[in-house]
Amino acid sequence: GKDTPDEIVYLIIGSLQYSEACLRAYAHPDLLALSAAVNGDDFVPYTDALFIKAPGLGASVAWHQDGVTHWDSPSWHQGSHGFNLMGQVFGSTPANGVWVVPGSHREGRIDIKARVAAAGTERLPEAVPMVCNPGDTVISNRQLLHGSFANTSEDWRVTVNTGCLPRASVLGFEGGGIVGEKVVYDEAHIHERSKMIGYAIAARRQRFPDETAFVYRPFADAGEHFTWESSMLASLHDYHRLDMNV
Repeated sequence: GKDTPDEIVYLIIGSLQYSEACLRAYAHPDLLALSAAVNGDDFVPYTDALFIKAPGLGASVAWHQDGVTHWDSPSWHQGSHGFNLMGQVFGSTPANGVWVVPGSHREGRIDIKARVAAAGTERLPEAVPMVCNPGDTVISNRQLLHGSFANTSEDWRVTVNTGCLPRASVLGFEGGGIVGEKVVYDEAHIHERSKMIGYAIAARRQRFPDETAFVYRPFADAGEHFTWESSMLASLHDYHRLDMNV
């Protein structure tokens, strides 16, 4: 309609540099413990973002799989490309939420065009929506076939998205090229990007001193200690250019 804006904000990458609330949420001890349980105590971060689906404006996202690097690897497994943690600020519905094909993370790289053609519709019959209440968090394998339709509803969806990877899927592999240059991820790169975990834990400990903070083993074993002050937020500028995308 005539009131529709020419441009909208639908994705904010590197959200931790803009919001201490996002930084603290990133370090929720239960979520980090889940990351360690699935991907190992030496798990590494890959990216974080805010996905925004405004009522009547939120764009559609075509069916896709997030993993890009390890599909043809002889050591490929169901968790090779890690997972997303998707916190829902307002909840999500079939109208504004992500749809997934359950179990598709076990199929390897999927010929999506052929799958849609075989179904005769982009509304894949085996797909189901992520239906969530406000405050719910979804764990979603990055190899899942997933997508979302334009938000024609009257409800907002704001997803606080973070994720992690097995270190073995990152160290020594080339990745990137989305928000940063393509590089081979070495120990120094992994360490620098993982500092966001240390800062986030420190920021959360400052706000919630009575909470048992998560212990990130790579830093604890190395004797590294992080502190946080609000004035440090500006120093995180462009940290996401070190995102490790495989």
